[in-house]
Amino acid sequence: MLRVCLILTMTFLALPQLAEAGRRHHCKTACVAACDDGCGTAACSTCGEAAPAQMVEKTVMVPTKVMETRTVTKTVCKPETREETYKVCKRVPETNYVTKEYTVSVPTWETKMVEYTVCKPVYETKTGTKTVMVPTYETKLVDYTVCKPVYETKTGTKTVMVPTWETKMVDYTVCKPVYETKTGTKTVMVPTWETKVVDYTVSKPVWETKTKTCTVMVPTQEQRTGTKTVCKMVPETVTKTRCIDKGCWQTKTSTDCCGCPTTCKVWVPNVVEEAYECTVSKPVTEQVEYTYTVCVMKPEERTTTYKVCNMVTETKQKEVKHMVCVPETKEYTYQVCKMVPETLTKEVKYMVCKPETREYTYQVCNMVSETKQKEVKVKVCVPETREYTYQVCKMVPETKTKEVKYMVCKTETRTKEVPVTTYKTVYEDKVRTCTVMVPTTVTEEIQVPVCKMVPKTIMVPACGSAPVACGCGG
Repeated sequence: MLRVCLILTMTFLALPQLAEAGRRHHCKTACVAACDDGCGTAACSTCGEAAPAQMVEKTVMVPTKVMETRTVTKTVCKPETREETYKVCKRVPETNYVTKEYTVSVPTWETKMVEYTVCKPVYETKTGTKTVMVPTYETKLVDYTVCKPVYETKTGTKTVMVPTWETKMVDYTVCKPVYETKTGTKTVMVPTWETKVVDYTVSKPVWETKTKTCTVMVPTQEQRTGTKTVCKMVPETVTKTRCIDKGCWQTKTSTDCCGCPTTCKVWVPNVVEEAYECTVSKPVTEQVEYTYTVCVMKPEERTTTYKVCNMVTETKQKEVKHMVCVPETKEYTYQVCKMVPETLTKEVKYMVCKPETREYTYQVCNMVSETKQKEVKVKVCVPETREYTYQVCKMVPETKTKEVKYMVCKTETRTKEVPVTTYKTVYEDKVRTCTVMVPTTVTEEIQVPVCKMVPKTIMVPACGSAPVACGCGG
């Protein structure tokens, strides 16, 4: 909507200038025709251009985007701290060899038919009219100036630095290593093996049969009912506003410099804000009940027989070899490096820059102006009313049925004799703090763009203004 208003505004501002250009072109043609009929060829040389028309102030309505403050209601989720009690299950492991029956849950897939609602788009074609500006081109001669480059060769002098190499003797100092041999003593640890008798303790396993009662969790299936949120698209009729130009062309007559009547058409805009109804799809949520299957673990007490292994300690002796380090003094030789300075002489080359005067030539570019003529096409926009079609989409709800697979766990009892680890279940109640999001309705003010018609004063040429008379027929 805002884009249409801006296009109409640019069209209204350009119409007075286009009408004035057409009127001047018509006046110039009429003046030449009048001079040819009344004065002849000599009189036409004194017929000049028509004087510019008188400009007057005119108030037009310009669509302007204005921000308005409106109050809207929305749902905001706020955090809320709550306390809840939950059970903590602690399991104590015990390892034994037993013949155990265990229950496993075998998942199987079942199917059922479920109904669901979808929104199907239905398109409707409508026809409307709009005014478009059709561009046309006119050709006229225009004088323009170009600059041609003219090059001139000149001679100058410049001083350059020419590098040359020179040689000189430089003294420098180097350090030469001198090695010296010295003797010292050090104490080293020499390893030797010794034998001794060591007492050690071993554990022997002694098995004992015991009976205990344990609680196992048996899976059972329960049917529960819950609610879920389903979103449906409901059609709703709303009212919107749009800006329509209901202006018209008005014919105005004026007299040019030679007394020739001139007729020009001027577009008088009349932008009206109009309300229209349209259908939109609005999402509506609904709570629906459904039934689902839950696998719940229930405790069951069972008696089992298991073996307990008790480790009995026993002391034994054995001979063990161990290594003992004995200190021993030994002599060794080592070298000491000393750096002795020595002065040497070497020849070094270095670069010296000497000034030298040289001649060089360069070109100077002078720009010479030249007047030429060319044909230029001028674009003129003519309003034209055209019909167009557009589509309106409506969302129609439709109920469909589909087949859904869901998993059901069936229990199966099996027997095996393996070393298993059983756990004693201990339940403990604990309290924890959790944060939940509670929906609340709040009201806030927002900025909404609105298109309004604002009066604006512009300068336009006055129709029927008296131009300056030319030299024809004087």
